[in-house]
Amino acid sequence: MTSHELSRARGLLTHLVSEPEATMDDYRRLYDEVLANFELPADAKVEAVDAGGTPAFWVDAPDSAPDQVVIVVHGGGFCMGTASGYREFGYRISKAARARVLVVDYRLAPEHPFPAPLDDVVTAYRWVRRQEGVRSVALVGDSAGGGLAIGALVKLREDGDEAPDAAVACSPLVDLAGEGASLTERAHLDPLPASALVQAMGGAYLGGKDPKSTPLASPLYADLKGLPPLRVLVGTDEGLHDDAVRLVGRVREVGGEVEFEIGEQMVHIWPLFNFLPEGQASTKRIGEFLEKHLAAPHKV
Repeated sequence: MTSHELSRARGLLTHLVSEPEATMDDYRRLYDEVLANFELPADAKVEAVDAGGTPAFWVDAPDSAPDQVVIVVHGGGFCMGTASGYREFGYRISKAARARVLVVDYRLAPEHPFPAPLDDVVTAYRWVRRQEGVRSVALVGDSAGGGLAIGALVKLREDGDEAPDAAVACSPLVDLAGEGASLTERAHLDPLPASALVQAMGGAYLGGKDPKSTPLASPLYADLKGLPPLRVLVGTDEGLHDDAVRLVGRVREVGGEVEFEIGEQMVHIWPLFNFLPEGQASTKRIGEFLEKHLAAPHKV
């Protein structure tokens, strides 16, 4: 399958690595340029908020349920991306799930390595749980944000917090040791040099720590028992394909509930691309999954 829309999505990913001598500031600018392609609709309601010390945006599509919240954790290799740039994606999640969305502006590495980004996500989650009238909360993250979302699930379980009602991880980066065979075997299919980015940006996030000894940062190596229902998505044409496959396998091994969607000929974080028909369809399915779990009778 080839399409103009898919070619455009591949081109935007290629833009991220279009400057061979890029500094971290350059990468951040390039990612912001990609995200600038996604404009908020006129009916989006957006409000900047301090989520317990973590900056964030409330994003609401019309008819979103005020007692149901989805926390969106943006991608960008732990080093790039902003909540502002993900407001449009947050809007689409709000519309698809019929829930309020909080897009979190967590601190970025290398200035703020692990555990700072994870701490910000957990802080925002706890803040949402304290808001009057909130009944159910889910997490959605893509790429590094997917890794942060899974790490947050583990952290919240370890700390004895009330668990999120569900979580979605799109093209999650969960193995900072970079041992997935697809990093090399699928490199010719991926517009991004995933292996190099995992090593450089994952290393910046770890700040010198060993990934296998830091499972909250590299949650493929965490104890994954007792997590809430998950939905994991990955494309066939991305280097992180095996991160998702192994994550799903390990969750299932310990009896976890997980839905798995593999997008044929899809690239990294393809639901982010609002112009891509396959991205629109996947976002609809994400919304259905979230709505089912957010609206379910709440556990006591």
